[in-house]
Amino acid sequence: MVKHFLTCVLTFLCLAVLSQNINIAKKSKIEILSADELIYNQEVGRYQICRGNVRFKQGSMLMDCDSARFYEDVNKIEAFGDIYIRQRDTLDLWGKYLEYDGDTRLAKVSKDVRLTDGKMTLTTDQLNYNMVDKVGFYTTGGNIVNGEDRLYSKRGTYFSRSKEFFFKDSVQLTNPEYTMESDTLKYNTKSKVATFLGPTYIRSEENTIYCQYGWYNTEKETSQFSKGAYIEGESNKLTADSMMYHRTTGFGEAFGNISLIDTSEQVSIYGNYGRYQRLEKITLVTGSPRAIKNLDGDSLYFRADTFIDLADTLEGKKRRLMAYRSVKLYKSDMQAISDSMEYNFTDSTIGFYDNPILWAENNQITGDTILVFRNKDGIERLEAYRNGYVIEQDSNRLYNQIKGKHLEAFFINGKIYKVDVDGNGQSVYYVLEDSAKYSGVNEVICGMMTINIDTGNRIRTIVFKNKPKATFYPIEKFPENKSRLQGFNWYSALRPEKFIFLN
Repeated sequence: MVKHFLTCVLTFLCLAVLSQNINIAKKSKIEILSADELIYNQEVGRYQICRGNVRFKQGSMLMDCDSARFYEDVNKIEAFGDIYIRQRDTLDLWGKYLEYDGDTRLAKVSKDVRLTDGKMTLTTDQLNYNMVDKVGFYTTGGNIVNGEDRLYSKRGTYFSRSKEFFFKDSVQLTNPEYTMESDTLKYNTKSKVATFLGPTYIRSEENTIYCQYGWYNTEKETSQFSKGAYIEGESNKLTADSMMYHRTTGFGEAFGNISLIDTSEQVSIYGNYGRYQRLEKITLVTGSPRAIKNLDGDSLYFRADTFIDLADTLEGKKRRLMAYRSVKLYKSDMQAISDSMEYNFTDSTIGFYDNPILWAENNQITGDTILVFRNKDGIERLEAYRNGYVIEQDSNRLYNQIKGKHLEAFFINGKIYKVDVDGNGQSVYYVLEDSAKYSGVNEVICGMMTINIDTGNRIRTIVFKNKPKATFYPIEKFPENKSRLQGFNWYSALRPEKFIFLN
């Protein structure tokens, strides 16, 4: 067993010596290739003084300078003047002062330092460069020029093999199209991709972009932003968990907790997925979206499966907000549901399509299509096309009804005061003498008619315009089967309430 232990020890010692010899072999000596003058004075110091057209070589590295001190016994150089270092198509490095250790292959260059890989140029006051790992770093501020890009940072590390920089502290990237400020930035000079690893601002004439993580391809002009990301323009701001944007095509996407605020139109849109086409000025938002529009000092709430914001106002086009599938709308004086909807920002006109239902106070309006026209006081009038039907539930839960092919209702302070019926007009109206007593029921059939209603929701006059057939029944003699016009449905259970828009 002792013999086996000694064998192991001897083997380990041999391996250690062999490893040490290999490491020693790897350390190549610095060679003097040329100098106009060589001086060695042991009393001055243990180094050679080299002057005039000095050139050194170590492996694939060549170094020229005006003068130098060569410490041959410790394999080091101290160089002065116009220093030029090159390393086999990897880099070119200039400076005015150099300390170089041939064993560690570490070069410390200072004063008017310039480094280039053929495409990128770095200037700084001081640079440490490892010739083995091909990694350089500075801590006194550096400027980089790469094509049209200009970059500054207080600290930076350059990885020559991967053509990659790592910048830290007061990072600024300037391009003719934008400027970028960041705390920490990684930049590949070959791929021209900048990666943001801290709070970052990108500013252009159009907008300001902020994120705490992301990347930007400065050549292809594509980008991704996340962690507190937002894009802010003159009058709008988009916030999301993450964003993708293609600057040349103007196409962008946003993912998660989207918030789009437009201060000029006083509208906010929220959702979980968004798509933006800058050239067409179209924004799509899905993922349980909702929208809030400030209108008449009140809030107008929207919900739907999908919102499309059409913002092109050129050539007479008006900005519109389109909503599709399961549309719900809420305002204090109006509520509605429909399959689709169009809101016009210019005049606040709202169109509801595909069998919508609209409520205004005690009135329910239905039709194939409903258009709502507003003024500063609220609803001014509405039109119900094809199968228009107005139902008003009075204080005693009886239903006044007006029906026709085309209905046009006029409002004051949210109350209907006149209804024009065009085509197949029908009406059932309970006539109140006071809040509890009825004088009878009006049943009217007429091709065209106008119904005028007073502030107490009582019919004041009915103007018949085409072959009227009107019957007035005492309340007790009104047939039950006539109390509902064909197609009657009371949809109060579907009426949107405010809380569904706030959650």
